[in-house]
Amino acid sequence: GEQGLGRGGESNDSREISCASKQNFVIFDRGTKSPSAMGNDQSRAAPSLMAAMAKLGEQERRFDTATDSESSSVQGPQVRLIMVMNQLPVRATKDPSVPGGWIFNEDEDSPIAHLAESSPASAELVLVGTIPCATDLPQKLSNDLTTDGLRLHNFLFFPVFVPPQTESIVSCVCNKYFNRALHSVLPFTIDEPCYDHDTTTAWFQATALFADAVARTLTSGEDLVWVQDYHLFLLPSFLRWRHPFIRLGFSLHAPFPTPDFFLPLPLAVRILQSLLCCDLLGFHALDQARHFLACCHRALGLRQCTRRSPSPDGFLGINHLGRTIGIHVLFPGMARFQMSNFYSAAQSTPVQEDLSRLRDRFCGNVVLLGMDDLDVFNSINLKLLAVERLLQRHAHYRGRIVLVQVITGMNPEDERSTLLHQDIRATCARINSKFGSDLYKPIVLKRRAVSSEVKAAHYMLADCLVITAMRCGVNLIPYEYVVSRQADPSTPSAPKKSRLVLSEFMGCSQALSRAATVNPLNIDDTAETLAKAIDMNEEEQQEQHEKHHTYIKSHDVAYWSRSFTEDLRSCSEDRLNNSVRMDGSIVTVSKENFTELQKQRVTTAYLNTATRVLLLDYDGTLESVLDTPKTWVIETLNALCAMPENTVFIVSGRTKKDLQAYFGACRGLGIAAEHGYYIRWPGQNEWITTDDGDDLEWVRVARPVMKWYTQATKHSRMEIKDSALVWQCRHSDSIYASEQTKEMADHLKELLMNEPVAVKTGHRSVEVHPKGVNKGSSAKKILSAMADHQQRADFVLCVGDDSSDEEMFELFASKKHKDVVASRATVFTCKVARKPSRARYYLENAEGVKGLLVALKNAVGSEFHRAHGRYLP
Repeated sequence: GEQGLGRGGESNDSREISCASKQNFVIFDRGTKSPSAMGNDQSRAAPSLMAAMAKLGEQERRFDTATDSESSSVQGPQVRLIMVMNQLPVRATKDPSVPGGWIFNEDEDSPIAHLAESSPASAELVLVGTIPCATDLPQKLSNDLTTDGLRLHNFLFFPVFVPPQTESIVSCVCNKYFNRALHSVLPFTIDEPCYDHDTTTAWFQATALFADAVARTLTSGEDLVWVQDYHLFLLPSFLRWRHPFIRLGFSLHAPFPTPDFFLPLPLAVRILQSLLCCDLLGFHALDQARHFLACCHRALGLRQCTRRSPSPDGFLGINHLGRTIGIHVLFPGMARFQMSNFYSAAQSTPVQEDLSRLRDRFCGNVVLLGMDDLDVFNSINLKLLAVERLLQRHAHYRGRIVLVQVITGMNPEDERSTLLHQDIRATCARINSKFGSDLYKPIVLKRRAVSSEVKAAHYMLADCLVITAMRCGVNLIPYEYVVSRQADPSTPSAPKKSRLVLSEFMGCSQALSRAATVNPLNIDDTAETLAKAIDMNEEEQQEQHEKHHTYIKSHDVAYWSRSFTEDLRSCSEDRLNNSVRMDGSIVTVSKENFTELQKQRVTTAYLNTATRVLLLDYDGTLESVLDTPKTWVIETLNALCAMPENTVFIVSGRTKKDLQAYFGACRGLGIAAEHGYYIRWPGQNEWITTDDGDDLEWVRVARPVMKWYTQATKHSRMEIKDSALVWQCRHSDSIYASEQTKEMADHLKELLMNEPVAVKTGHRSVEVHPKGVNKGSSAKKILSAMADHQQRADFVLCVGDDSSDEEMFELFASKKHKDVVASRATVFTCKVARKPSRARYYLENAEGVKGLLVALKNAVGSEFHRAHGRYLP
């Protein structure tokens, strides 16, 4: 029942092309070199993703948005939709009778093979992936296909040739390890495939080859790259590393599990980071998207947001390092040709004859149909137990209902499949023995390979389709059932009817909204749901069928493709206005004008100004988070404060007691403590407060609330400052801490809505403080006081690393400082660490800040000193 997109299958109706037909090849080679061999490191440590990508050769740091005129000898469409999948819908067949010795067939039974019909006229559909069973192609032929591509009527294919040994390792682990984990089954037995250093290396090698192939297909900065399924989890990071500005999307065609099943996987965090390199991520069901968001929340501390979409389906989003990655939720649906096949099959004479025989056999019975692959995830046994419970509780159904269970896809060489089939047969025999007779069997078990004709006959026979899969990806059986019921020619003028009982864990159960949904593990509930479906009146059956058939026709695989690509365009519209940086598998995006602060530029401005203001955060800026500053900090601050042109302030969230202890040795240093609630001006000992502190009613309200949450949250603590109450839970479980943070903040906002205080949330923290107390307002007060004493600053350097420093940066970015500084003042706002910020510049770390301040200390000579004394308020 599970049908993966982009996989080749057998087809009697295929298009053929000889590999020697060079006129059908189109060359789009950007000249990107193949990756050098990876995995030679014999150490047992897991290889670094950054190191693996570094071996790809010289990479593009900015993708040229103009088409490379040398990349193609044939003029093609300006924009491409490049779909990257594990296996192409193409088969290679050895045929000595044709030039070149090989024939390539396009699989018309693959839904991917029909997406060209839905692609925009201005876009060309290009497919990238491996060709099944093409491991022994001649080397020259492989090279030609890799370089030139392969055109088969509607598509241009770019094959990826992965070494057989590497492909075997990756296939084994992906199909038997990751596939099971995605279906919420963790390996607990010794015979499970082992994930080790060699496996990681092989996966990186294979991913690098796919990245090379995609690079050869890119012709324009407007191209859309759409990666398919879990085999290529790491590909987005490789592509973003090489082409920072491409439009990049990823769709998963398997369930995404909860954090408890996904995060224990090897490379789980790297996989998340790789997926977050995309502009848009696609899932089949909202539950699967929520599981992904929960994994990002627990592992990376990220939060979801909402985005507006041009498509009616819409999508969620998740914020990560200055980027909003879209989350697109939509089930793919059937392809038009698949619907046509079932319409035709249902009306064919052989199918009608087969249907007549089936109806004669089950005459007078309500037929429940199960159509499943022999797979433990399809929970066939749970379905049988539900039917047994139905017959136990509702004796009047005995002799009236029959479950026809068709089992497909059994591998006789698979020991697990054989044991599962034996178990199912034993359960059927027991139930039939208990409730059946010589003339009546409540369960009819069929095991056979089924064609669309056989399926259509059984679909038209069935009064109700029952699917109880615990986990599945693209399962189109319910869609096929509804389409076949619509095509039944035995009732051409009568309204069509259908009934569906589906597992709530199936992706399509949310799309087919009128279907009855069940938890297969709840046997009693499933039995009662079956009873309601059996007793459903004809009007309800007709209404359910009409709604489902209308939805299936309008939401086919082409609609799914259009919806995803439209949202991908929307998500990536502003990519060229941003600056992108890759650090391993992590992509950071910021404003295009967010550049590294150059010491020489700051020093030049510093030397040519007369009234300078330096506003410096402490923790994370001058030092890492330490209790006391190092010697160089004190010496550098003393030197800068000694220059009469300078006014230097430490602006920190720490208490005045802490800051006095740290910087008591700094003469002439100004200090703004507790985000500016207390200010001590240079050369003075008195602390001035910005609040009279008379209204403390809010403290009496907020403190008990924070105390309760502190007791209820492990590893949390409450800090009482003169100006604020702060609750922190940085060392608590990330998901629980975030939930507690949000809950507490909402509670406090409601309780304190009429109080003159602000409730702010940070990274697993909540702070309550008087309104107007922040670093931005403190900076404005400092500059205003200087302006009042005719000391308008013509040079401002503002440096910080924390979210609280953003209020200072916002002051200068919004131009709200213009009335308190000189008309031609030079302002440098600088974020420590390159991460999203309202600052104009960044420095990588505290060492960069040290280098800058030391450079300023050494820059000024005596000729720049002024005769007048320092400003003292």
